[in-house]
Amino acid sequence: MKEEVKKLWNLCFGDDEAFTELYFSKRYNDEVNLAIEENGNVISALQLLPYPMTFCGEIISTGYISGACTHPDHREKGAMKRLLLKSFTRMQDNEVPLTTLIPAEDWLFSYYSKMGYTPIFEYSNKTFRVEELKPSSEFTVSKYISQSFSEKEVYSFFDEKMKKRPCCIQHSYDDFLIIMDDLKLGNGELLIAKSKGEIKGLLFCYVKENTLHVPELFFEDNSVRDTLLYTAAKQFQIKDISCIMPTNDEMGNILGMARIIDAEKLLKIYAIHHPELEVSFNISDESIEKNNVFYSIKSGKLEIAEINKDFKSFSIQELTQALMGYKTELLPKELQIFERQKPYMSLMLN
Repeated sequence: MKEEVKKLWNLCFGDDEAFTELYFSKRYNDEVNLAIEENGNVISALQLLPYPMTFCGEIISTGYISGACTHPDHREKGAMKRLLLKSFTRMQDNEVPLTTLIPAEDWLFSYYSKMGYTPIFEYSNKTFRVEELKPSSEFTVSKYISQSFSEKEVYSFFDEKMKKRPCCIQHSYDDFLIIMDDLKLGNGELLIAKSKGEIKGLLFCYVKENTLHVPELFFEDNSVRDTLLYTAAKQFQIKDISCIMPTNDEMGNILGMARIIDAEKLLKIYAIHHPELEVSFNISDESIEKNNVFYSIKSGKLEIAEINKDFKSFSIQELTQALMGYKTELLPKELQIFERQKPYMSLMLN
């Protein structure tokens, strides 16, 4: 199966050989793969990769749709829809309440929205110039590969910072090692700032088109940030720096989408952590029958309510946005009481 899926991947995607080998040696296995075969050939496939995610101060399981592709001769015949529905069933069986993905092309946002997905993951792109930075001599910055401390120590700092972000896709230790392998493929570096023997910041970076690109940056304060950016720019002899960061209050760039698989499970968690919330509604989900329920939340508890014509009906996309806190001010007024947040994902192998 692996070689057949790899063959289809190479036909559908323009990835270089090194990245494809990394993916199929470190990420792919038959257990996470879903495929449709005809006459002994794989005509459509996707991988359902497990990722933890912070949600209401807890860690939930998510299923990330990766490598979704269909042979050109078999497109527009419903193969990918069948696979996605199959993935929904698998996630229900494995008690995974949320699924995420990153559309490979802009037109796919519309396609996935028809399957119940909605954009929620944004990022900001912040630019820096070397002459504007204010590095500090308080910190020593070294390349990751030359460090004497262990990978576990670096990952511990990384994991701590990641888990402080609400509604954020997390990376396991094994996934962190794959991220590092991917960074090396692009001749990138992980720089580490330390002070008095303790890690104070991490910077992932690579150079493309005379710009230093920073896909992830963790820092205790701006002096750590500036020191890391300045050191990286000097190392690569680059003046322009582009950082991908979580959004603030401004509009961000859309990256990824999400879809609720188990509304009851997520609503129960949300209700417990928001005892002040009081709302009743009906959910409409064309693909997952279990989600089509009348819900009532009050005093930290979720109840399955009796059918009530006075209940407002919301789509699964609207509920996903409400629970993830994505631009709640744009939702129907009954859902605007859900807490506003900024869902985020980074360092994905997209």
